[in-house]
Amino acid sequence: MSKREKHERRKLYWVDPALQGGLVLRSVMHWGICLLSVGTVLVLGAAFSDIHAPVRAVTEMVSNYFVPAVLVSLLVLPIIVLDTIRHSNRLVGSVARFRHAMQRLADGKTASPLIVREGDCWKNLADQFNRVALRLEELETASRETSEQTSSCRQEEVTSV
Repeated sequence: MSKREKHERRKLYWVDPALQGGLVLRSVMHWGICLLSVGTVLVLGAAFSDIHAPVRAVTEMVSNYFVPAVLVSLLVLPIIVLDTIRHSNRLVGSVARFRHAMQRLADGKTASPLIVREGDCWKNLADQFNRVALRLEELETASRETSEQTSSCRQEEVTSV
């Protein structure tokens, strides 16, 4: 894979739809819960501020304060969702690379060393994974050499008999 392709892949923010979609859904759910909480506080505050006020006056007061707050929060929500996706990319991108490398090892192939960004929360795990992959490769190489030596010794015994 060329440097340009790697750079283009790094620019992808939507790496794992299941995980990132779940995070976005949770962000939107938290936003909704926040609106519901603020709305409840506004209704209760308006209702108890003047207990003898007619329901219509309380409803008008709440709508005068709550509707603009909802509209402003709707403007901010896409920024929150995009930030969630961008930030989750650092986690999900690293996990996707780990998953791919683990699959290669499980299939008996060699895994190229994992490289994560400096300061990334996965740096220690990537270093440990690279050590394990290198150790596994060394063991497989030693095992092949031992089996080759054993088979060549058997070949020599067969030819000398």
